[in-house]
Amino acid sequence: MSTATTALDIAQALVRLPSVNPDYDPASPGEGAVTAWLENWGRANGFTVLRQPVLPQRENLLLQFRNGADHPHFMLNGHTDTVGVGGMTIASFGGEVREGRLWGRGASDMKGPLACMLATALHLKQTPSAWRGTLTVACMADEEFRFRGVTAMLDQLPALPDFAVVGEPTRLRVVRGCKGCLRFSIHAVGRAAHSSKPHEGRSAVVAMAHAILELERHFSTRLAQVTAPGFGTSTGSIGLISGGTGVNIVPERCTIQVDIRLLPGQDGQATLTEIQALLHEKCRQVPEVQWQFDGPSVLDPSFEMPAAHPLVQTACAVLSQAEPEIVFFGCDASKLAARGVPVIVLGPGDIAQAHTVDEFISLADLEAGTDAYTRLAFALMPRL
Repeated sequence: MSTATTALDIAQALVRLPSVNPDYDPASPGEGAVTAWLENWGRANGFTVLRQPVLPQRENLLLQFRNGADHPHFMLNGHTDTVGVGGMTIASFGGEVREGRLWGRGASDMKGPLACMLATALHLKQTPSAWRGTLTVACMADEEFRFRGVTAMLDQLPALPDFAVVGEPTRLRVVRGCKGCLRFSIHAVGRAAHSSKPHEGRSAVVAMAHAILELERHFSTRLAQVTAPGFGTSTGSIGLISGGTGVNIVPERCTIQVDIRLLPGQDGQATLTEIQALLHEKCRQVPEVQWQFDGPSVLDPSFEMPAAHPLVQTACAVLSQAEPEIVFFGCDASKLAARGVPVIVLGPGDIAQAHTVDEFISLADLEAGTDAYTRLAFALMPRL
């Protein structure tokens, strides 16, 4: 395993190890195979290796190298889990290289960027005279569902890093802010009946249709009024719906799952409370149907680093980028920022390829990502 030294070699090995988050596929064993591979790779290459428990049989892995001093302490943060593979049109874990690309689940999000971080760490370890400080590559579990990996890491670390980069695919654009996320479920509970006598039942699906219309009005009016410079507006989306047990049965239950994107200064719990009050008011007109809320399953704040912060300015200078950007997706960065760690999001590849049926990352992006992380590390941890 120690023979994998380039970002391509490492990324290909990681893609070939399934690590679907069990919350997307209960049959998946999780990140264990990737964590074991990374541990062996780290030990073979002389890194200090630390496992951190997150959930049963699911762990973070930290690789660290101290070069002459505890500080500056620079953390490269990636994640080892992926979303599911349903509907993929390529070999999900094939790791095939063709057309100048590496193909497979996680190639873009984010085993490719993580591989660039590991290749960077190996290069820095081999050139100790060029820098001074401590480098950590933090490989997180459960980023794709509830961010429990990064939370566990922050709870268990004896000391926080001085600055961090989260390696989501940003086309190597420096990102200083991300939207947050609120997720919850709504259940309508009616009364089942035979479909030949629908008047004897109360359809939870029909009741939920009323709720969906009210939610869509709320999204396009109330949430659209919540704005922040650079972040656009708060948004809402209904991503999943389920209900009924048979076509000949008036459905007793119907459930939807809701996703709200949060802006700086927007209180997620207050947003949820407002939606609960709205539905209780508007849906009282639906007789003999009860409403239940579950969650939030995710309540993740947004984060925003000042454009003038030295980390942001240094990264922009290294990458010859005039201004940092803000993106709408969420990631581990907000949890680091909430603990006071200066953090940016920066990674090779394009978020447009993440979670797709034919996910890939270009070989050129893997090379560019390694180069960018290496130059940034030298700039942040100079040999004075």
